Amino acid sequence: MKQPSAPDSRHILHVVIFFLLTFGTGFLPPVGITAMGMNILGVFLGMLYGWTFIGFAWPSMICLVALGFTGYADPGKVIGSAFGHPAVMFTMFVLAFTTYCDRSGINDVMAKWCLSRRVFAGHPWIFTSSVLVGTLIIGFLVDGVPAAFLIAGILYSMFHDIGMEKGEDYPAYLLAGVYMAGVLSFACKPWAGQNLMGISALNDISGGSAVIGNLTVIAIAMPVSIAILLLYTLAVRFFFRPDISRLSNLTPEYLDTISAQIHVGKEQRIAAAALVIFLLLMFLPNVLPSGSVASFFGKFNMVVAMVTILGVLSFLRVDGKPVFDFHSCASGINWNVIWMLAASIPVSAALSCDGAGLSRVLSDILHSFAAGGNILLFLAGFMIFINIMTQFTHNVTIVLIAIPLIWNLSQSAQINPIGFSILMFLAAGAAYATPAASTVGALSFANGEWVG
Repeated sequence: MKQPSAPDSRHILHVVIFFLLTFGTGFLPPVGITAMGMNILGVFLGMLYGWTFIGFAWPSMICLVALGFTGYADPGKVIGSAFGHPAVMFTMFVLAFTTYCDRSGINDVMAKWCLSRRVFAGHPWIFTSSVLVGTLIIGFLVDGVPAAFLIAGILYSMFHDIGMEKGEDYPAYLLAGVYMAGVLSFACKPWAGQNLMGISALNDISGGSAVIGNLTVIAIAMPVSIAILLLYTLAVRFFFRPDISRLSNLTPEYLDTISAQIHVGKEQRIAAAALVIFLLLMFLPNVLPSGSVASFFGKFNMVVAMVTILGVLSFLRVDGKPVFDFHSCASGINWNVIWMLAASIPVSAALSCDGAGLSRVLSDILHSFAAGGNILLFLAGFMIFINIMTQFTHNVTIVLIAIPLIWNLSQSAQINPIGFSILMFLAAGAAYATPAASTVGALSFANGEWVG
């Protein structure tokens, strides 16, 4: 009989632990929480363990079904609430739209335009900071993962042309910053996973009294993210001090060759228009004066806006073919992301429900901690804790657990829940320090040849 290999044995062990956590925790005596709360806690712990050591899809499926047998809700209702949530629907549509933007060539146009500005000639640190901020902006407009891929690909060619090689310090620092910018771009988007779910959760738990506008998130997160990237540039220049002598080869003539590769045709113009329209539909309800026009545009929430844009793009024809083909662009829908989102929504809601008793226990702990010292030190410690946790587990789950705590604490400590929540979004969005932190984080650690 064939003996299982070491990797197979480890996988079997992880699967056994996953099922023990998911279905066995409820048999332990409750400690400060209800029996239902113990069952829900087991599903939550099993889900985190499964995501960390096994995978994303089937552990999420098992945990969704398991939640339906904890006494929280019927299994069918749990699954229906998961996939009927606007955040899950929007994520499916926006992933298809992101694939369309990549295939249309608009990503490539924006990347090459940002890198080919003649002001960079003879100014290596302006070039460095502009590459990072440009990656942030492109990632904000489209998606941080393809933006990091695109910018990195162009940089590889540039390094080759000016004589820089793998293993040198400057390419490593610049590429690490590009990946960092890709991660931060998610923190700036109101429609990114953790922000979208956090905004919705705060609105629900506050009964509509604490509403975070899209412009508010961007107005706070974008300047903070740009400042982080500029500080990183200063650290590379004055602390790490890599050799940048060969950046003198970034001549106006060389930058012109990059600019000459930019091609804007019908498809790129249509994709750019779709991006602009989506952003306008997101922002107009926040800037228009109250009235019938603002009320009309207010109906275009993120799901409605994205479905409308995809419908119009599917209707339009270029050279006899539809501009947007959902069948082909659906290949860009990452089902691991969808299942993670779908599972985290009802599980996180169950954790914070009154019948579980978990939120009460955690709130009491945080309240006693906050009451025992300076509230600013507590806030700083809370953000650091959130940031550390998001390096090892899914930030959507962290955000959904934190929002009820933030709301309860804001009521007793007189803290603005909107400002508190946006700070928490930033802390949860900066998932970069480990390979498990995010997709872009995994990309940075996988690029050992250049980044190290």
